[in-house]
Amino acid sequence: MARIPSDASTQQTSLTTPTLKVVLLGDSGVGKTCLRSQFVHHIFTNAYKATIGGDYLTTTIQLPPKTDETTPSDETSSMNEPLERVNLQIWDTAGQERFNSISQAFYRGTDVCVLCYDITNYESVLSLKDWFDQFMQHCHVSHPGVIIVGNKTDRGRDRVVDKEEIEDIITNTASETNIGDYVYDWKSDLIEVSAKQLQAVEALFIRVGELGKTILSGADYERQKLQDFDNIELREMNKDPKRCAC
Repeated sequence: MARIPSDASTQQTSLTTPTLKVVLLGDSGVGKTCLRSQFVHHIFTNAYKATIGGDYLTTTIQLPPKTDETTPSDETSSMNEPLERVNLQIWDTAGQERFNSISQAFYRGTDVCVLCYDITNYESVLSLKDWFDQFMQHCHVSHPGVIIVGNKTDRGRDRVVDKEEIEDIITNTASETNIGDYVYDWKSDLIEVSAKQLQAVEALFIRVGELGKTILSGADYERQKLQDFDNIELREMNKDPKRCAC
């Protein structure tokens, strides 16, 4: 995957490069932090350290050209066109229940939600519906993108759930919100990876960028509503001198 150097020309083009807010959700220990570290820093470690609250890292990627059917002349033309760039602001959130109230503050305005489970832990699959319910209650976005990721394929011998089972498990279980209603394409948006393998992790986040870009291109009105809501809230706070805006 082509990385974007942080030079002066890049800083100029960043003004027109869309930024997608991406939130990683899932139980503690499923590998959310490892996935992000591998993608952004190309680092993997087996040492486990629980995330407290949440934080984000931002990186810029180039999206591959669209693969729609074209004539040979169209293909030549498309090769000369500049690749699309997107900034991914990737939020890593705590997977422990005691930090939920902190993490939920980071859900607001999310473009793509990445639901992570561990293929060796069946409970982490069942938990996805609860994570998504909480997310939808606090993201203030009516239809965010959703990608579902099964991590730890390097531990295939310990697998307790097959990829083919996931859709049925998470859509047939009682929940306030049906995750299936938010999945754009099960074939491309249900992914299994190992956080140890850079190529697979890069492919995952490329798909995140593609999905987010698609949603962003058709979500101007909805995002404007969210922005207007925030502006109204700030104006009301400024009107009341008794309220603290710190």
